[in-house]
Amino acid sequence: MPPRAVVIGGGAIGAASAYYLAQDGWDVTLVERGEVGRGCSYGNACLIVPSHAHPLPQPGVVGEALRWLLRADSPVYIRPRLDPSLAAWLWRFWRACRPAAAARAHGALVALGRLSLALYEDLARTVAQSVFFQRRGLLHVYLGAQAMAHARAEQERYAREGFPGRVLGGDDLRAFEPALSPRASAGLYLDGEAHGDSFAFVRALAGAAAARGARVLTGVTATRIVVRGGRATGVAADGDELPADAVVLAAGAWSPALAASVGLRVPMQPAKGYSCTVRPVGPAPSVPLYVVGRRVAITPLGDRLRFGGTLELAGYDVRIDARRYGAVVAAAREVLRDDVRWEQEEAWCGLRPLMPDGLPLIGPVPGIEGAIVATGHAMLGFTQAPGTGRIVADLAAGRPPAVPLAVFRVDRFGPMGRTRDQRRAARGGEGCDGW
Repeated sequence: MPPRAVVIGGGAIGAASAYYLAQDGWDVTLVERGEVGRGCSYGNACLIVPSHAHPLPQPGVVGEALRWLLRADSPVYIRPRLDPSLAAWLWRFWRACRPAAAARAHGALVALGRLSLALYEDLARTVAQSVFFQRRGLLHVYLGAQAMAHARAEQERYAREGFPGRVLGGDDLRAFEPALSPRASAGLYLDGEAHGDSFAFVRALAGAAAARGARVLTGVTATRIVVRGGRATGVAADGDELPADAVVLAAGAWSPALAASVGLRVPMQPAKGYSCTVRPVGPAPSVPLYVVGRRVAITPLGDRLRFGGTLELAGYDVRIDARRYGAVVAAAREVLRDDVRWEQEEAWCGLRPLMPDGLPLIGPVPGIEGAIVATGHAMLGFTQAPGTGRIVADLAAGRPPAVPLAVFRVDRFGPMGRTRDQRRAARGGEGCDGW
């Protein structure tokens, strides 16, 4: 009998993990609380951009965020509330803004993004042939009097990081992308980046896993990882137990409680992002755009156009705030020509799993054989999904991972206080119920 794996989470990371495990011959069960791909993968910006691998905590970002805090339509917003976990998260975030920590995180995230981009090229030729995927680069768009100086400074920075780009201004900018408004003063084109239909990709990966024998269980909620004798033996889900030789936790913003069941502290905040998807009438961009200063992406997806961005820390509130959604739409209108109209507008928001140091958790759970964590990818889940899925399969098979995992280690925030059942399980008892 092949070894059994249960993957918790049917988003980009979970679907990629299930696919690569099934490819390796595992008997896979993918468990999703809703529909596969209906979380962040449904409405995200659809960019595959290793160049954007800078972690959110950076030197100087705290001062920038403080200027935005009182503006409900700003690119980053923290809803005021009495929440000790948010206060602790913000303290850890501040500590991660040190230059050495940010540089170390950036290098690791670039490696993961580049691995994923290479895997996307392969997936687009094989399991996702009918899925929209293009490698047309990314155009940063700058506004204001200092736009050209800003573009040239960022060109130098990206070149040092291994992403050469071309600065465009004036008529050259609009000749390159005729859909831009005269309000766009400068651009920086990075030609190596890609974009694709994230929802279709996730569903294609889950379908390819199913074609290799995987079971895909939707509308099923995992409540804990079952541990016996120091190893993961299954997943408790809706009153049943799904037996496993390996368990992969890839539940995105819903990971902390499940991680607690294996004794891991995961100080994650759900970060709400917004998008607007339309069918454009008139000249539309042919390449993805990133509006610098607004932190909004504009992505062409065949006959659709998506505007996505903003980061809001408001707990697990999934209601659409009209002001924040409006700010995303306004940023798109600001850089696109006035004669571009759109129809069939679809508003969306979703919760992205944000760690205080800007790094995902990827790796085995120390002391519990067969338990693997792959979560916390924040705004780069689609960019980093195939690479993370491949690493999960490598770890499950005992192979060295394709990229070093030291900075991604899953126990870097320390253990949870153990419950009586967890202490009993560590001694070889009957179960582990941590939440």
